[in-house]
Amino acid sequence: MLDATHRGLDRHYVGVSPQLLARIRQNWLTRRLDLDAIWRESIATLPGFAELDRGHTFADSRPVDLLMLFDQGCCWVDALRHTLLALRARTDTGRLTSEQVRGLLSVTGRLREELAAVRALAIAGLAMPAMQISRAISEDVDLALALLVRRRLAQAFVQCASPGDAAEFWRSHVAGGRAFRLVAQALYRVGLDYSEDSEYVRWRKEVLVFLGSAVHTSFAGAAPPDRTAAGPLNAAAQECLYFATIRLQEMCAYSMVIGQELKCDLAALPLGEGLDATRLRFARDGGEIIIDQMRWLTEAADAAPVRLRAHVH
Repeated sequence: MLDATHRGLDRHYVGVSPQLLARIRQNWLTRRLDLDAIWRESIATLPGFAELDRGHTFADSRPVDLLMLFDQGCCWVDALRHTLLALRARTDTGRLTSEQVRGLLSVTGRLREELAAVRALAIAGLAMPAMQISRAISEDVDLALALLVRRRLAQAFVQCASPGDAAEFWRSHVAGGRAFRLVAQALYRVGLDYSEDSEYVRWRKEVLVFLGSAVHTSFAGAAPPDRTAAGPLNAAAQECLYFATIRLQEMCAYSMVIGQELKCDLAALPLGEGLDATRLRFARDGGEIIIDQMRWLTEAADAAPVRLRAHVH
């Protein structure tokens, strides 16, 4: 019997929408990228990798669709992490500073662990701890994008030599939406408005408040056990996956817009062969694949609006 690292990825998404699966397959095939090889190295090797119970059935394809789209975002982050390793090893000087490369490498390494945790918890139906980590994922996405925008921020980040330094850096540059505001300013300069009164920012704040509420135990959120809400990829776990997936998709899309130095450095890397070449090409050219998936997810959310608040209280 083949183990998880040698099966085709389709077998891990029983019940996924055939239209979504075909769309993803076609997008990868059109760009001559080996989706199965990337999946085996990015997803099947995640710490705590787990499969959905094949005997479990869902009312519709949404839970499995979300898991597949989340995993696609994980694949892109992992591809970026590997290409950053190649950038760090280069002998010539690129457009990104060494501090930016090292900082991004640190953040993407942490993201991989956080994504692995959220995935395992969502499959186990443990929504509360998944919510806590989803908030951390969102902050790390903001930090990664901010490191692309401001070199001095990257320099301050890599100079943190103790937990105290790290805590002070976080309070000064990330907490309270500081990193997001820096990114929003950069996006505004290219025509994307994420001002404080925009619908997106209001939605984002609301979601982050509810995700943050999972950190501290509150009697306001206590309720009798609901067996219908338990099990793998339950309703609250789905919303965690939804928000984390949106953030990964934004990280990919926005890095294409405000990360010109990153794009230039990736373009200058030698393509090589095999899996490394596929990773580089996906990190460099796979943004269109992820953006197409963002459109799919947005359309699906419009058809079945996300109601995270109802699952928390």
